[in-house]
Amino acid sequence: MLAGNLEYVMASLPNLTFSNSEAIQHEVTSLFKKYALLTDAPTHLVDLLHEEAEKYLSEKQCRDFKQIQLNAIHQSCFQNHKNKVVSEFSIFINQLKQELKTFRIARKSDEAIGKNSYKLIGDLPNNPLDAELQLLKLQWQKLDMLSVGHYANISALILYKLKLQVLLRWWSFNESVGFEAFQQTLKTEVYGR
Repeated sequence: MLAGNLEYVMASLPNLTFSNSEAIQHEVTSLFKKYALLTDAPTHLVDLLHEEAEKYLSEKQCRDFKQIQLNAIHQSCFQNHKNKVVSEFSIFINQLKQELKTFRIARKSDEAIGKNSYKLIGDLPNNPLDAELQLLKLQWQKLDMLSVGHYANISALILYKLKLQVLLRWWSFNESVGFEAFQQTLKTEVYGR
């Protein structure tokens, strides 16, 4: 019964591709709002997904599903999660964060950064926006790999949500706002204010 319901939900959701085009953004956003029977409501897309999934999940599944967030997936509670997809992605993100931390410390202290020592991130670009995009692409690729064999089960729904959050993060990037924040960071480091 549950698989059939999730199959319906998964088939109804907009297709997600790793793209930042306005056409894709508009298509995903408008399909979500149509699916949720909303027109101009300023509801976040992840909230719309939660509302739709809630109709087909048990109370406990829904609570667990809502707790899974891209910005917290690295936490140990997710690394030890009973769902294999969640735990594998959590471990991957934790390793990615640890490697990124080591990379940034080495870069800041002008240590030699060997390409072989960073198996996940490789050689990140110096441009912060390009580096962030590369990190998002790595996350997307891992989610794609984990998606194999999951089409209409709770794992598929979780993977979909995480992919949606990756896209929403990318779509939220604003070059001028980011540059201004970067300049503020430099001022703080240089002048201590």
